Amino acid sequence: MDKAQALNSFWNSFNIPAYDENTVPDDAQLPYITFSVSEDDFDHPVSLTSSIWYRGKRWDEITNKFKEVSEVIGRGGIMVPYDEGALWVKRGTPFGQRASDPDDSIRRIFINVEVEFIGG
Repeated sequence: MDKAQALNSFWNSFNIPAYDENTVPDDAQLPYITFSVSEDDFDHPVSLTSSIWYRGKRWDEITNKFKEVSEVIGRGGIMVPYDEGALWVKRGTPFGQRASDPDDSIRRIFINVEVEFIGG
């Protein structure tokens, strides 16, 4: 598994589909997660974003999913292995924020993470 595949694996571990933000299928059904993909080498952390998307008028379901992501990352981050090392996924600043959408039935929480590449 390479770095991009490790990111994909991480975001798909939350029991809803996750897609690279540039390749969301036309027929994708909410809820889902979108995420950015950037790579670098050891000692060069990158700031990445993701969004959790739900359909509904309430914030409770999406907020619960955000809390799940928050708990998995934790205060010290989480290591996600790949073939030549690991991704160290940590909370960015601000970590999460609600975002509006032109469609009032869509709820979105925007997430900032910092990823450090440990190894090759």
